[in-house]
Amino acid sequence: MTLRILFLTLAVLSWTSFAYSETTERIQSLAANALEKRNYAHRDGVIKLYGIRTNGPDTKNGKLACAKVVTIILQKAGIVDKYALGVRHVEAALKNWQKIENQKDLKPGDVVVWVNRLKGRDDQQCTGGGNCHVGILTENGYFHNSPIAKAPTFGGFSLLAFKFKMGYRLPD
Repeated sequence: MTLRILFLTLAVLSWTSFAYSETTERIQSLAANALEKRNYAHRDGVIKLYGIRTNGPDTKNGKLACAKVVTIILQKAGIVDKYALGVRHVEAALKNWQKIENQKDLKPGDVVVWVNRLKGRDDQQCTGGGNCHVGILTENGYFHNSPIAKAPTFGGFSLLAFKFKMGYRLPD
């Protein structure tokens, strides 16, 4: 009987670990492949990521679209039900995720929050208006919505305006 319980426990732990790594890989893959032609469209001034417009009036024409871009990826991965329009809403959705406090410990698939070096609050609270920024670390670099280009991108000059606040990793 004890061996049977041990086997079942190991099976559950293995499945949980597999589900975690599969979901993390899906987040990383969706973000890493987001700018491929089949997933990204920029036509007549309208930008769509996985068929969802990122630069509409809800995001000030893409200027404040970082949270929406990240939650489009998380929604496609089956993590969240709706899109967020603010970094604080992304952080609230990830409140049960593991917090990564050192940028060196980040892994592909982690969601990353930065604070604006000029507009950011001393207490690092994300309150809107561009004082925080959010993206996803991929094997291609940080995937985010550039506040300068007002479009989804990898890395880039705009990230220099921000300093690392926190990473979030899907719990095991």
